[in-house]
Order: sequence, then structure tokens, then C-alpha cells
Amino acid sequence: MKQMTLQKPKQRCLGTGLVLLLFLLLLSACGTNAGTTTGSGSGATPTATPLTQHCGTVHTMRELVVPADQDLAKGVENCFWQAYQQCRPATLVYSQIGVDAGLIHNFSLKSQNGKCMITDALQHVIAPRPPQTAGTYTCASLTQQSDGLHFLACTTEGDVLVPA
Repeated sequence: MKQMTLQKPKQRCLGTGLVLLLFLLLLSACGTNAGTTTGSGSGATPTATPLTQHCGTVHTMRELVVPADQDLAKGVENCFWQAYQQCRPATLVYSQIGVDAGLIHNFSLKSQNGKCMITDALQHVIAPRPPQTAGTYTCASLTQQSDGLHFLACTTEGDVLVPA
């Protein structure tokens, strides 16, 4: 008769935490459709509100501070930068995930009273719990430099770099 071995509770908890963390990363990437357009071609009447362009998601591991896919990150950042220059509604998600904790920045653009408004709806992630809202911040401006997108003066959050 074979004897069954049970995993130690600490190992089981760590394994569960990692699975949940991967699940959260996949969830944050859901719904992004950079470069995808759909339409019926029926000549429908345009709506008064412009559609929001979902530029995509940039993922980094906290210790590395380098995007997992640098080519994808550059495309996502260029999409958001171009939308900012024309003040078109757009979103960009930036996730910084460590072993069991991280941050998810949900940046969005919209035109308000002739000015381009940048907001960051920040979430904290602590595995195995779902992301928790940490606050919504308004950023003063955005610049694109060789090292990535710089969101400047995001109220009490300060400056945020989304690395290229």
C-alpha cells in the first residue's frame, strides 16, 4: 500500500499565492485590445462621446524594473503618448508585481474644458487577496523619454515612470 504524503501548509500557501498572483496578472491584461478595431461597416451615426482607446498593459517585476516584453511595452507606450498629444480618450495599465505584492496603475486620458486630463486609479495587490483601490490621482503632464513614459506631478503620488 502506497503512503500518501501531504504538502506542508507553508508550501501549499506559497503555491496558492503564486497561482493567485498569476491569475491577477492575467486579469489585469484582460480587455486590452491594442491596435484592434471592430465595426459593422453599416455607416452608423457617430456617437457624441469618442471611444476610449485601450492601449494595453506594461508588466514589470518589482526587482527588475524592466518590462517583461520590451517591444510590447514600447508599442503600448507609443499608443498612449500619441493619444496624449491629440488628447484622445485612452487607457494604459502598468503593473509592478513582486513575489506576493505589487501595484497596478490604471492611467486614463480625457479632454476636460479644453485641457487633457491624466488620471491614475492606483490599486495595491497583496496575494492572495484581490487588488484594493489605493486612490485616484491627477497628473499634471506626461513626457516620453528614452527610458519610458514619465507621468509628472501626480498629486500626492508624485512622479511615476512606466519603463520602456
